[in-house]
Amino acid sequence: MATIVLVCPSSNGHHQTYLRVFARTLLELGHTVAAFTPESGNLDQWVARTCPGLSSRMRVMELIYPGNYHVPGPLSVLFDKLAWVRFIARIIKAADLKPDLVFHTWLDNCLTPGLTAGLTDLTFPFKWSGLYFHPWYLRQNLGYSRWRRGPLTNHNALLSRNCPAVAVLDEGIADKLQALLGSKPVIVFPDIADDSAPDPAFPPATQIRERARGRKVIGLLGVLSKRKGMLMLLEVARRALQENWFFVFAGELLQNSFLPEEQQVLSEFVASDPPNCFFHFQRMPDEPQFNAVVAECDILFAVYQSFMSSSNLLTKAAIFKKPVLVSDAHCMGERVRKYGIGLTIAEDSVSQCMMALRQLCGELEREGRLKSARYEEYTRLHSTEQLRTSFEAVLTAANL
Repeated sequence: MATIVLVCPSSNGHHQTYLRVFARTLLELGHTVAAFTPESGNLDQWVARTCPGLSSRMRVMELIYPGNYHVPGPLSVLFDKLAWVRFIARIIKAADLKPDLVFHTWLDNCLTPGLTAGLTDLTFPFKWSGLYFHPWYLRQNLGYSRWRRGPLTNHNALLSRNCPAVAVLDEGIADKLQALLGSKPVIVFPDIADDSAPDPAFPPATQIRERARGRKVIGLLGVLSKRKGMLMLLEVARRALQENWFFVFAGELLQNSFLPEEQQVLSEFVASDPPNCFFHFQRMPDEPQFNAVVAECDILFAVYQSFMSSSNLLTKAAIFKKPVLVSDAHCMGERVRKYGIGLTIAEDSVSQCMMALRQLCGELEREGRLKSARYEEYTRLHSTEQLRTSFEAVLTAANL
């Protein structure tokens, strides 16, 4: 039995889902787990409620990061990431923990050009691994490529002697990263999503059902920001007043992600109270409430802007058998095409979006479902059972 420390930098959105399921998986594998996370009481209560027989092997500690040091100039990101790595090492020592492995649920916080394997070894004396969410540069042909080598690669820290393996979500780049890391295993993790039963008493879900009045519901859910394609969907809604569609925008609104003039357009549109839209600009309390809104949707909108990585909204869509609309490029586009779970469009094309919605709504009207969709297969590939297998591979690489 090993002692595994989980480090999770945020309690928002998918961070909480991953931390919960990672902790439960490791407990079920027989290990002792210590977790550092903001709003730690939520994890403590969830473990006690969902796996009470295992909670005696779980220790949860509050993570309060004092913040970045804001060193000016081109080295600011390097110093920020180095400060984070040093901070995590200090709090593990202060908690008198002797971990067999530290697993970062958001490994991106520990990786940047200049943060080398040698510097990481000096700063972080524990065996470590983690889930690398956004190795975006492996899906691009970057300029100045001859300079992006050795210590100036994003992933040089992964060559650390204390890092036995690395996990990724995007199967499309796993072989590329493996080639760069040599014999060190790159292990594909499933992009898990919570499948809790929807909360039928959640008021926004009830309001959506009442206001939609039988129209097809298209949902943009979760953290609402510019990169989620929100401006394009607002324009689609503006042009689609004659369509039998109802648009739902539900989740925390990140106003600062929009330019001032875009914020004005957004505010004016919301204030006009369009009859084909529903706005709920609040963070949904937990997964049963989020799933209640998902259940009311006919189509999920995920045409993210310049987004090259995985999203567990696809898993959520597969669990609840909802067609999804995504950008035609990169990881999400590849998966949607492969498993037939929706349609892909150019991320900046309002006309393509409207054509795709007509196609999806038409098939749902005629067939009652998306005939091409292999939802069950996608769900199996991104299940907690697959997570167990993937975690076992990481632990085997760490000789645990």
